[in-house]
Amino acid sequence: MIWLALAGALFSQPVAAEAPEETKAENSIAVVPLINFTTDRGVGYGAYGAVFHLGPEGPGDAPYLAQIGAQFYRTTGGYQDHKLVVDLPRLKDGAFRANIQAGFETWDGAFYFGQGNMLPRVRPEDTPENYYTFGLDSVRVVSNVRVPIGGQFELFTGHLARGAEITVYPDSRLEADQPTGVEGGWISQLQAGLLVDSRDHEISPTEGLYSEVSMRVSHPALGSTWTLWGANITNRQYHALGQSKLVLATREAIDIQRGETPFFHQIVMGGSEWVDIGGPIAMRGLPIGRYRGANTAYGDAELRWGIKDFSSRRSSYRLFLVSFIGGARIFDVEEDGGLFEGDLAHGGAGGGIRLLYDEVFLVRVDIAAGREAYTDPADPLGTSVAERAWVPGVYVAFNAPY
Repeated sequence: MIWLALAGALFSQPVAAEAPEETKAENSIAVVPLINFTTDRGVGYGAYGAVFHLGPEGPGDAPYLAQIGAQFYRTTGGYQDHKLVVDLPRLKDGAFRANIQAGFETWDGAFYFGQGNMLPRVRPEDTPENYYTFGLDSVRVVSNVRVPIGGQFELFTGHLARGAEITVYPDSRLEADQPTGVEGGWISQLQAGLLVDSRDHEISPTEGLYSEVSMRVSHPALGSTWTLWGANITNRQYHALGQSKLVLATREAIDIQRGETPFFHQIVMGGSEWVDIGGPIAMRGLPIGRYRGANTAYGDAELRWGIKDFSSRRSSYRLFLVSFIGGARIFDVEEDGGLFEGDLAHGGAGGGIRLLYDEVFLVRVDIAAGREAYTDPADPLGTSVAERAWVPGVYVAFNAPY
């Protein structure tokens, strides 16, 4: 069923006014059905649609002049994620770029396994109902502005507003731990940073880098329930291996959180792009929320192979095969044994297929296997590992993870 996501993109067609056959369409539409399965959310279904404005003369260096997208998505595992996306890459003739994303997320079974790096879990068949889960209803509005300052360098700033209502299940790990944020509330966070972007193609680069350093802060004076600050350094690099059809893409990052970071937001890293640990973006193979803490290092490597270019009417397509490996490591000074006790990293490896439509819209299917650690069911809060096993993860998403 997951291949329907790719099939939907194939049948998307550009929309344009009456024009000669050789004239390129000024607008393009992509509509992709979402039918997929993940181990943490069950069978999912919905759709994502976007309108891209390319302009009469084309978008120039930008992938498009404007994008408006909307998503409807829900699963049999009690999860919903609906959002609206607006991206304007060339405001004021490229003087700055702005984007905003507004969404609503609800999940009857969001995961909480504790905080730290040493968190073996009880096997699912031995886990009491709702022991590792909680209820989450969350709204969010994320806005960002990027301003070129010379050459490949840009300043960026943004604001995150996120409200969360938490349902704590009786006899759950969350009820036992009572971490910051269990009462729910609002995050109002300002962010600013510096980035360098030398990619030769924004959606599917073959050379260059996209690296950044940023700081963020939340405070009651900004309307936040909690006071916190954080810092992030992320380095992404792209290397063509002999030819542009074979590309090695890497990402390394360190994220630091201080203050009263609510537990439900600890998995969200700082930076110019939304990254959460676990699931389809980082630490693929293990579920969202599997590991969280105040200090996080994460990294990935992907080998991307362009296997086919083709066209249909006035639309173009590029097909890729991908293999990847990645993981994350939590550094927690309060854990027994100190910063470097326990596993070096948690994560997995896998492969997938990606389809790039009209150079502006990328849909991907990733299949991963993550390395899971299990503890004795008689000691669910224990940190000793009784056994390890591989677990599957299947993800349908838009845009590359980095």
